[in-house]
Amino acid sequence: MNFQRAYRLRPIEAKADDFIAQLRIGASAGRQSVLLPYAIDLSYFVVPTSGTDVSIEAKHFRLKKLGLPASLWVRLRLALLFKKKKYLRFEGYSIFSVGPKPQRKRFTTFNQHMFNIGVSLDGDLIAAHPELLDGWADNAAARAPARHAGPSATAIVVHIYYEETWADIAGVLKRLTIPFDLIVTTVGGRGGLVEAIRRDFPDASIEAMENRGRDVRPFLVLLEKGRLDRYRYVCKVHGKKSSDGGRKPYMGAIWRRRLLFDLLAAPGLAASILDMFERDPSVGMIGPRAFRLPSETYSEELSWSVNRETVLELAWKMGVPAEAFRLDFFGGTMFWVRPEALAPLRKLELSDAFSEEKGQLDGELGHAVERLFGAAVVAAGYRLADSDGFGATRGELGATGAVRTGLG
Repeated sequence: MNFQRAYRLRPIEAKADDFIAQLRIGASAGRQSVLLPYAIDLSYFVVPTSGTDVSIEAKHFRLKKLGLPASLWVRLRLALLFKKKKYLRFEGYSIFSVGPKPQRKRFTTFNQHMFNIGVSLDGDLIAAHPELLDGWADNAAARAPARHAGPSATAIVVHIYYEETWADIAGVLKRLTIPFDLIVTTVGGRGGLVEAIRRDFPDASIEAMENRGRDVRPFLVLLEKGRLDRYRYVCKVHGKKSSDGGRKPYMGAIWRRRLLFDLLAAPGLAASILDMFERDPSVGMIGPRAFRLPSETYSEELSWSVNRETVLELAWKMGVPAEAFRLDFFGGTMFWVRPEALAPLRKLELSDAFSEEKGQLDGELGHAVERLFGAAVVAAGYRLADSDGFGATRGELGATGAVRTGLG
C-alpha cells in the first residue's frame, strides 16, 4: 500500500486571537483555499488520502513533511480518534488540529460556526464556489452583457460603510443579467468609494447620510421618502463586516458572501427570485434560507437576544399584539422585498429615532428593526419565502419556496 507522507503545520509567530490563516492546498481535485484558526500553540496535520501527494502554500506556518513512521502514526490517529467536525475531509487529503485542548476547541468551534451558516469548509458548496472564501474577482470575461438603458422595475439598494467591502458587491452586481437600478447609500468622507462606484456603474444613484443606524436607517430613509415606490421589487444588501453577537470579525466576510450568494450571486438565482414574485403574489419577501431565524442551529432565545421588549412594542404599534407575534426574520438584514409589503413599518416613521453610532453590539433600534422587517411583511398580508443559492445552481426543487408565515 502506498502511504503518502503527512505534513505538519506549525505557526510561525503570534497573531491576534481572532486571526484566520488562509492556505492554498493542491491535491487530485486541484488547488483550493482553506481557512484555519491560527494560534501560536495550535498546529495541524495535513494527511493525503489518495495515491497522490499534496502541495501546500502556507505563509503563516512552518511546513514539515513527516517521515514514513510518523506519517503512519498520524494516519492511525486520524482513523481511530477523530469524529467528523473535529477534522476536515477534502478530496485528496484531510486536516486535523493538535495542541492544548482550548486551542483545539477553536478549530472545532470555527468548523461549527461555518457549518451553521451552510459554508462547511470541506463541503460541496465551497468546492463548487470558492468565491465564498476568496470573493468575486473583477474579471472582465465574467461580466454580464450590457443592459439596456431606461427605467427598471427592480432596484438593488446597497449600503456601504466599509469601503473595502464594495469589491465583493461590485463583483456580484457586474455578473447579473437582470435589469436593475442601483441605489447606494454611504456616509460622508467616502470620495474614493464614490469614484469607484461611478467607474463601475455610472448611472448609480449615490447618497451620503448620517452615520446612524448602520445599514437599517438609510434603507428606512429611502422607504419613508418614497424613493422605492416606483419599483416592484427591491433587493437590500450591504457591506457587512461586523462581529455582532459574539461572532469573530472573519465571520463578517463569510456572512456577507453567503448572503450575497443566496440573493444575487448564485448563477441564475436573481432571475428565479423575480420569477417567484411574479408567479406568487402572496410572497412579499424572499431572503437567504441559511440565515432565516430562528432555525435548527440558532434557537429562538438566541434569535431574540436582548431585543424582545423593543420588538414587541414596535410590533404592537404596527397592529400586531404580543400574543400574535412570531419571530421570523433574516439575520444580516439582506433580502428581496415588495416595497408595499413594508407599509406597516414605513408608517412608524422610525428613521429619525436612531441614535448616534457608537459601535453598539446589540439592543439598539437597528437590531429591533432587523427583526421587524419580516413581521411588517406578514402584517401587510404577505408571507415570507427563502432562497438557497446552492440548491438553485444544482436545479433542486425547493431552492426557493415559502416555508413559514411568521405570524399567526
